Amino acid sequence: MMINLVRPDQTLAELCDELRLENPDYLRDFHNKNCHPTERLEGNSIGGKQILIPDKQQIAEINREVRKNNESFYDFPVNGRFPFVFDLWEGTYQISQTTYLNNEIKNVYEQKIRLDFEIKSTNYQFQFTAFDFRKNREASDSKASTLSEMCMKTIYPIRITINSQGEIIDAELTKKPKQIDSELEKVKEFFEDHFASDYIEKMKKIVEDPKEVSRKFTNTLLNNFLFGLFYQAKLGDWTTSQTYNDFYPWILDAQPICFELQNTLCPKENLDDEFIKIKQKGISCDYRSLEDLFLTDSEYQKDISTSENSIDCEHFAEYVFSRKNYSLQRIEGTFLNFVNENVEKEIFLLERVIDNF
Repeated sequence: MMINLVRPDQTLAELCDELRLENPDYLRDFHNKNCHPTERLEGNSIGGKQILIPDKQQIAEINREVRKNNESFYDFPVNGRFPFVFDLWEGTYQISQTTYLNNEIKNVYEQKIRLDFEIKSTNYQFQFTAFDFRKNREASDSKASTLSEMCMKTIYPIRITINSQGEIIDAELTKKPKQIDSELEKVKEFFEDHFASDYIEKMKKIVEDPKEVSRKFTNTLLNNFLFGLFYQAKLGDWTTSQTYNDFYPWILDAQPICFELQNTLCPKENLDDEFIKIKQKGISCDYRSLEDLFLTDSEYQKDISTSENSIDCEHFAEYVFSRKNYSLQRIEGTFLNFVNENVEKEIFLLERVIDNF
């Protein structure tokens, strides 16, 4: 048993996390059983107080008792990885991306997506559809937006294939290119300008190239959140994972940025908490400059160190899953890009609105 002086802003739950003790009530009980009656604790507020804490052997004994009573605030996965069941990704989701400059909102882009599970063998397959596109809370009635949405409708749904690790290994059209070509020609009838004609012709060329279809679809922020390396990261001997690298295309029309990332399993808010929350944080380990990311020939190469010209940015996210069946419920991600004296921020939000199970 030891005496610990608690930081002014520290809670009982935070102290338990440091000690790796799985239920704050048991730490409070330990202190109250061993302290002077005038120093007994009530509630979770312990800032600035002296707390009697158990040693490592006592913590192990307390945790065994906690688990015996099914009162742990931590659901540690078997072998360090949660059994995320990807067929439970099926459903409809609301997506928003909000851009800021120095905390001032610039634009809000919204859409809905639908994932329909098809088959499961060694891999998983979904049909993906996007719809209900909005900018700044309103459905745009501009000619360009209408043209873009009509073209998208001719292409969807897209079939995506992911492996058992959750990575996208292919994205392909479900309609034959000739059918899409015919439908795009009909779209031309609604527009008479050269811009629309050129846009539709570019869409046709993309549709004709399966590799380009797959590249454009998989290289999106949404799909990195849904099917990135986050799901492969293994927890260590407590709540944090090993660090790992992954790429997130936070900047529009630029190449994805390489981040060094780490996941942290959050404790339950209470013993009946219905959700599993995992936080992800990362800093850029990309040696390329912001300007380099817009060049098509500046693909990331390993083992090159960052410099003062490298992009300076951070990434944070929280993933929320159902504790009952591990289905995805919500993802909120934040990106901070420090450019000269300005801070560019983007917040990505995905929320499940309809499921099929």
